[in-house]
Amino acid sequence: MRCPAATDTFVVLRAARAARSNVALGGEALKRKLSASFVVLACLLGNAVPMFAHHGTANYDMTTVTTLKGTITDFQFINPHTLILFDVKTDKGGVEHWEAEATSPNHLSRAGWNRHTLKSGDEITISGNRAKNGATVMRFQKLVLPNGQEIKEGGVE
Repeated sequence: MRCPAATDTFVVLRAARAARSNVALGGEALKRKLSASFVVLACLLGNAVPMFAHHGTANYDMTTVTTLKGTITDFQFINPHTLILFDVKTDKGGVEHWEAEATSPNHLSRAGWNRHTLKSGDEITISGNRAKNGATVMRFQKLVLPNGQEIKEGGVE
């Protein structure tokens, strides 16, 4: 036969030990949750800054319009920005590979554009704002096809 006092003491000690381990586990779980929340928040904030910076025109010289004659090598009607890749012959007989960045396909679709609007091999005269760092990249404004048709971000004219 067991001593009731010993059993009660054992139960109380066991309950106290369980409570301490639950508090310890709860504290660790709380620390893990807070750490995970902090990491997620840091990632979201870290990604938000480049997204806001990306949508500006700070990379382009918005005071000067550059106009070039070239041949389309690729037309990428993709998100987040439609890309017009084209080659320009230099005065020295070489070729420069250029890229013109337009607005989103969604915006262009509403203006009458589609993935077949431009094709590789199309001869174009294209205007836009060149990158400030001198790269062969521009912010698209308009282009003219050989038949004289003007195409702007706002649609065909």
